[in-house]
Amino acid sequence: MGLDEGKIIINNKEIFHGMSSGSFINIFSSEVNSYVNGDIERYNFKNPQIIDGLPLWLRIVFKKKCISSIELKNADPKLKNSYDNWSEDKIELKRKSHDEWLINQLGEPTERKLACIKYDYTWGEILSYFDPKSGDTGIAINYHKQDA
Repeated sequence: MGLDEGKIIINNKEIFHGMSSGSFINIFSSEVNSYVNGDIERYNFKNPQIIDGLPLWLRIVFKKKCISSIELKNADPKLKNSYDNWSEDKIELKRKSHDEWLINQLGEPTERKLACIKYDYTWGEILSYFDPKSGDTGIAINYHKQDA
């Protein structure tokens, strides 16, 4: 799949380290909602994308037209939490699904901490994280800043 190279494939189309927001929009414009605030552009896929067997919500972030990060979250409706129906068990199951998916893709992580597992690469890092304050969990692909 190329995840270890910072690549994600969606419907045979690639999102990759070094991609510009213009290239991204040319390829995915009909599949995403956009939110622009100054130099920061965020694109959320309208529908979950199945990547290597797991349905995932995706958010792509560009800073100064250059890809900065990709966030992935398990889209299984059974793991959805709301303010009215909050469950620590759902958060833990979602987090475990992220960890397992990454380990299946990439092998053992570079680092394990209480709140995350981390993979370090020359182009950036990949984390499966848990934020106890917000109860949020996901996978973050963070790219090193590129010289313009």
